[in-house]
Amino acid sequence: MVAVLILAGFVGLLLLVPLLLVGLVLRVAFSLALLPFRIVGLALRLTLGIVAAAVGLAIGAVGLVVAAALLGVALLIPLLPLIALAAGFWLVWRLVRRGPAAAHQVVRP
Repeated sequence: MVAVLILAGFVGLLLLVPLLLVGLVLRVAFSLALLPFRIVGLALRLTLGIVAAAVGLAIGAVGLVVAAALLGVALLIPLLPLIALAAGFWLVWRLVRRGPAAAHQVVRP
């Protein structure tokens, strides 16, 4: 009985091993046939990833600049009366002060 089981195991192996080898050969053949498509897909994913990272960094930089500008404006709002007063003094000083006449200007009638 044991001999029959061992013989059946050998017959099963004789049928199973070639099928496994054929499956392995087919898997390798398909892998090699589809390898260029996998390489193109990898290159495309890598390119899109780099472009997305660059765009993300650019958008982040613009966001930081806008946030800094808004913060600056928010901090300057309480100083507006002082800025207006200083601008008024500067305008009055400019009107009152007389500069020397320009000697190099040619007056044409």
